[in-house]
Amino acid sequence: MKSIERWTRIGLLAIGIPGLMVGLWIRLAPHNFYTEFPGFGRHWVAALGPYDGHLITDYGAAAVALSAALIFIALRPSARALPVILGAFLLATIPHFLYHAVATHALSTGDNVANLALLGAEVAIPAVLLVLYLRAGATRPLRASAADPGVNARIALAPEKGLLRRMAYRSSRKQLQMVTTPIAVTAHHPALLAGYGAFELATQKATRVDERLKELAVLRSAMLAGCEYCVDIGSALGRRSGISDDELRDLISWRESPRFSELDKLVLAYAEAMTRTPVEVPDELFERLRAQFDEAQLVELTSAIALENYRARFNWAFGIGADGFSEGAYCVPPERAAAAEPRQARELSSA
Repeated sequence: MKSIERWTRIGLLAIGIPGLMVGLWIRLAPHNFYTEFPGFGRHWVAALGPYDGHLITDYGAAAVALSAALIFIALRPSARALPVILGAFLLATIPHFLYHAVATHALSTGDNVANLALLGAEVAIPAVLLVLYLRAGATRPLRASAADPGVNARIALAPEKGLLRRMAYRSSRKQLQMVTTPIAVTAHHPALLAGYGAFELATQKATRVDERLKELAVLRSAMLAGCEYCVDIGSALGRRSGISDDELRDLISWRESPRFSELDKLVLAYAEAMTRTPVEVPDELFERLRAQFDEAQLVELTSAIALENYRARFNWAFGIGADGFSEGAYCVPPERAAAAEPRQARELSSA
């Protein structure tokens, strides 16, 4: 997802900045643009007909507005506004390209090729960006009621009202192209939403432990807790951090899998120990962890696993299911392991 966002910004700026420069040239010196564009001794606009100051300045204003919108959305991404701006830009550039593809009589072959190549880029780049956006998943509107077919929760989702909710929903859309159901449920309590959001942000910014290791631990916890939403989004985030589909498939039997390193298995064992009920982390396991991680890393890893346990139990209580993050891709199955027996009962049964 991050690579798509990066290339989207590059594409938007690649057409927005030159378009803005040309638009400003037209607005500030329309006759000079008419006689000199594109420069280097070529006169593409003047060859097409007599000068019309009204027409050319109107075109310049449109170029400035559309190009500025592209640059703005590149610098301040919005999943909702992106398809609208790209669509508006295409509505302007496609007819422009088609006109010049037909009206080739006024220019030489070389000039026509160069002109159509530039105009074609103005069509091709936004078209590709729009396709990438649609493939990545369009922004889903916030559903309002638990009775709606698309709502995966036992209660209504909080409306997008108030500064705090708007900020949280905007952040969710920016990162995940949608307002996630857990966020929209938590938003009923703005104070808790603020605290939870701060904790999630701090967890996201913590980078002392390798991201892949943390995602393995978090995903294994989600599987054991049986949280459909957690394994749905966790599978997608796991791929982003470098976990392969084969490794996702092997998570259910990670002890026997050759795909995981000894360090991977140590972290997975820790995640299981923290997630089972009652929690029981043997001294021997913790000492092995201490040999691999320093104190700050242990805190970061433990916090990530504990936070996933919070998420899973919160989502279970509210009946929050999958939100479609792994549609069309492999998603690890939730297990929801039965609660462990008390230690004394296990010892008696094994005696």
